[in-house]
Amino acid sequence: EDDAALRPEGKRGELVRTREAHVEYYNRWAKTWEFQALLKARPMAGDLDLGRRYIEALSPMVWTASEREDFVPEVQAMRRRVEELVPSDLRERELKLGRGGLRDVEFAVQLLQLVHGRVDEALRVPNTVDALCALADGGYVGRDDAANLRASYEFLRLLEHRLQLQRLKRTHTLPPPEDR
Repeated sequence: EDDAALRPEGKRGELVRTREAHVEYYNRWAKTWEFQALLKARPMAGDLDLGRRYIEALSPMVWTASEREDFVPEVQAMRRRVEELVPSDLRERELKLGRGGLRDVEFAVQLLQLVHGRVDEALRVPNTVDALCALADGGYVGRDDAANLRASYEFLRLLEHRLQLQRLKRTHTLPPPEDR
């Protein structure tokens, strides 16, 4: 019942929205982070044609999001909020959300995608590594920087996956030194 109150119009809003209502939501209420999240959106199950039409309807708004007032500070503030959610005693061991982790690379890549993707359609890809390559190819990121970011990102992903396999659970945190 409380979740229903989280709708933009509150408890009186629609529980299920049409595609057109989603477009209206993004036009009226969406925050910058919501457009950022749509960078990775793609239909995966169900009515794939509807999913494609949904992405096509929202895509123009994604690529103009960087024109919003306070766009860069909002993206930076969201990154800080994500990092602050990590308990201080885990920050140094957190592969995904901690400083220098996977999210730092993703936020940097996404910020550059949103800023330059307005005019460069080659940057409009959902995969972080592909986007990083496109940013380097377009001259938005130096080749050495892109190679270092990619190597770091892929290493952290590999480490994350190995930790998850070892522990047979979803985790992004290195064990404390005494458990290694």
